[in-house]
Amino acid sequence: MNKDDLVQICGPADGIRLFNTIRGRCIQPRLTIYVCQQQSANPPPRKPVYHALYLEDLTLVDLSEKIASLYNLTPQQITAIYRQGPTGIHILVSDEMVQNLRDDTNFVISTIRDENTEGYHVVLK
Repeated sequence: MNKDDLVQICGPADGIRLFNTIRGRCIQPRLTIYVCQQQSANPPPRKPVYHALYLEDLTLVDLSEKIASLYNLTPQQITAIYRQGPTGIHILVSDEMVQNLRDDTNFVISTIRDENTEGYHVVLK
């Protein structure tokens, strides 16, 4: 099958993605962000190590899955993702916010244990 056949069967986005997968080409991420885990003050902090998260879909689900994978959690354990805003307020992250993140942005991630479940709230600072 050629590219046009796959596009006709699967639709433009999925057809091209499938064609590239079959051909062995890397799919370019739509957004790359860099994250590191917040360090405690004791012992004295060392230079932070950042990890790249490559988002193919600009959705909260994709971001949650990437963060969960990085920190050995299941996506279900992440009950909410917040972005720290002005004056330290926590803004609930939505698909629209993910779509408007700038490429190559870096964040420090902190986690807060959710008192009602066995999950975590993730804060992007």
